[in-house]
Amino acid sequence: MPRISYVDPASITDPELAGYLEDSRRYGTPRLESQAIRAHVPAVLRTFNRSWQEVFREGVLDHNIKELARVFVAKSLDCGYCAGQRSHLTDLTEREFDDVIEFRRSERFSGREKAALLLAEAIAWEPSMADDAVWEQLHEHFTEPEIVELGYFIGLTMGQQKFLKTLGIRHGELGRDNTAGLAPEVAESMTAS
Repeated sequence: MPRISYVDPASITDPELAGYLEDSRRYGTPRLESQAIRAHVPAVLRTFNRSWQEVFREGVLDHNIKELARVFVAKSLDCGYCAGQRSHLTDLTEREFDDVIEFRRSERFSGREKAALLLAEAIAWEPSMADDAVWEQLHEHFTEPEIVELGYFIGLTMGQQKFLKTLGIRHGELGRDNTAGLAPEVAESMTAS
């Protein structure tokens, strides 16, 4: 069990909050376990979900770019819980997710995707990595509003991933019947156990 208890999803009576938990069951991201922890503070669940919807699922920037950045951060932080999730809105393949850490050498990514991953790397590991050459690439491939949204989303997801990693939560702790939004190997291992 995690280091913070899960709020029983059946105990949530506020229709808006219950809807967020239902979306987690339906789409798989964010996962029900992380949402059940956020539910301890309704304002946290509400604001996280609104940001997730308005910035990650919607927003001014292509969703695939944000999903690549999210998975890059999760894999580079070695957060298996977050790295094992996939957005239902993306058309990326597992091969792309497999190459995301070695994006510089990969031929699977466009210049636009590599520029976004350079920003994700700098935000996650060392801000000084975002030197003039990186910013030149960012401005070549993105508008300023797109860069702002990408940076905000990377910060949001990185902070949440680091927090969730400290909790020790695992997929399926609130039921193994839902594999929506999971990477294929995670879904297979969850249904096999």
